[in-house]
Amino acid sequence: MTAGHDRTIFGGNFHNLNTPICPDGTTGRKSWPMLSIFPTTLSSTWPSATFAELMSVAFVNPASSSLASALLDPKQITALFLALAVMLGLARLLAELSRKLGQPSVLGEILAGVLLGPTVLGLINDSKIYDYLFPATGSTAIAEEGFITISAALLLLAAGLEVDLSTVWRQRKAAIMVSLGGIVLPFGAGAVLATFWPEWMGMGTSGSVLPFAIFVGIAMSITALPVIAKILIDLNISKSDIGMIIMASAMLNDMIGWIGFAVVLALMAGGAGMAVETAPLLEAAEHAAHIADAAHGGGSGGVMLTIGMTLVFLAVMLTLGRWAFHRVMPYIQAHWSYPGGVLGFVLVLGLLCAAFTESVGIHSIFGAFIAGVAIGDSHHLRQRTRDTIHNFITNIFAPVFFASIGLRINFVEAFDPMLVVVVLVVAATGKIGGSYFGASKAGMSKRESGAVSFGMAAQGAIGIILGQLGRDANLITDELMVAIVVMALATSLMSGPAMQKMLQQKQKRKLGDLLTERHFLPALSAHTVQETIRELATRAGELTEIPVESIYKAVWQREQIIHTGIGNGMAIPHARMDGLEKPTVVVGRCNHGVDFDAPDGKRARLIFMLLTPQDDPESQLELLEMVGYAFREAQSRDAALEAKSFTELLAAMRLVDESSSHGVEE
Repeated sequence: MTAGHDRTIFGGNFHNLNTPICPDGTTGRKSWPMLSIFPTTLSSTWPSATFAELMSVAFVNPASSSLASALLDPKQITALFLALAVMLGLARLLAELSRKLGQPSVLGEILAGVLLGPTVLGLINDSKIYDYLFPATGSTAIAEEGFITISAALLLLAAGLEVDLSTVWRQRKAAIMVSLGGIVLPFGAGAVLATFWPEWMGMGTSGSVLPFAIFVGIAMSITALPVIAKILIDLNISKSDIGMIIMASAMLNDMIGWIGFAVVLALMAGGAGMAVETAPLLEAAEHAAHIADAAHGGGSGGVMLTIGMTLVFLAVMLTLGRWAFHRVMPYIQAHWSYPGGVLGFVLVLGLLCAAFTESVGIHSIFGAFIAGVAIGDSHHLRQRTRDTIHNFITNIFAPVFFASIGLRINFVEAFDPMLVVVVLVVAATGKIGGSYFGASKAGMSKRESGAVSFGMAAQGAIGIILGQLGRDANLITDELMVAIVVMALATSLMSGPAMQKMLQQKQKRKLGDLLTERHFLPALSAHTVQETIRELATRAGELTEIPVESIYKAVWQREQIIHTGIGNGMAIPHARMDGLEKPTVVVGRCNHGVDFDAPDGKRARLIFMLLTPQDDPESQLELLEMVGYAFREAQSRDAALEAKSFTELLAAMRLVDESSSHGVEE
């Protein structure tokens, strides 16, 4: 090879050896130093014969190749399994402890990494245990990095499955206003700080001020969709109007954020450095030529090629890909085993899309995220299947990924109090203020706007993932990474309590106070969702004097937007009605059950139709919270499901009411 064109290979990726090399043989990357497993001098000119030479070295004469030194021996395999077991075990243990203390699981998972990393374990026994489990170089390090990379991609696949494009479209006006308001203000503030004070803000050694400024802006404005979904469920408002607006806005926010991050990767080092670093070993020669040209003066062409291919991929996946997945899903569910068939199908597509975006110079997590969006938009993918995929990923891969964040950072040494305060204040105030402005412009009340703004402020896992990826690319320093972690956790911790306070009512009221014997139908005859809604609407019409057809159409239209099965044999179809004087609840019991597409797959046997005045959106939140708390314990749910009279239903609800005296303020 000619001078300056040498490459090393790490995990199948090419790296420019012009990068400064540390005394220990690494390339200066702070997280996972590079390991050369091929000779660094090849006779051919890059890239025409490099692939053939590499294959010859690796496979024709493996005994003489340094590849042999990269294979795992029994001691390294032992260390690998021990490391993964310790990471997963401690992360799950601390995650469960965090949940019991009312905190998000990610807090415990990150704490596990801090304990296992240089902050704590690295100081014990001269770091021998730490170096054995988590070496900075060698084959074990490569294997661990590979598992962590896969974990990050699968996490974004799961996040993508939560995005419902149809919900975004139906709530497009409010979602666009809230999302743009929540992006523009924090993005602008973060980008300005990064542009004028890049060194103080923590710009890394890779890239220039422009991609760094865009990255900081995105880090300040990203939203954690999974965290928000969990908060809305905990507050029993996930299926309310305000809950749907928050979810739609967060979905749109995440889409814009990850597309922006893809542009950042394309801009880094003129679009060449990152593309060269992430191009796989088996890439096409033509693509390698484009990359090489970009690396040696064709930077703008490399950027445009990468961005262009990314936009084409995005357009195809969200149109033709989305349509194809929707068509093939019923066949897979009908002829393949459950849940293995659907799970395998989703994971294969996610990995394929991750591989594609990695090959064009964009991080694999972007491809996985878009795959999740395209697959998850199909209503054939039932909620029970989504939950299976979500639980599989979040309980196995998520703990390992979040624990890995603390493995290479000394959180004590890298903690910069002033930087942490600036990042937290700018991100929180920008996000809350911008989202509040957008919600107000969308016509929401002050209380609703406040609840939406605090809901959108949560960054949680997504903000942390973004920060880790920026650190891995040497775009940011450890100090900024620590600040992002603190900010993401703090905004997630405050979001739920702040929303609850914004939506709080004045006087306590119980669900039983709204019911009489006429409000209860102990033996529904309906077998479908439509029939059930019509049967309940008939009784509601008798109670409210509103035309039955108007009630039926309003509730059925809402049901088509999002299913209202909440699990445990219960469903809560609802609507806001013109001309309704006060909130009305009609309860129906169906012995054989009706499929409302609940998360646990169970048929609904107890159905609550909730009708609220059109001009009183807060009463809908009140009713949803009442139902959630009245039947939050298995004892009361089981008794209510078996209630054959209004008296038995009321007694079932008071099993909880009498023990906790919980009501909702009016």
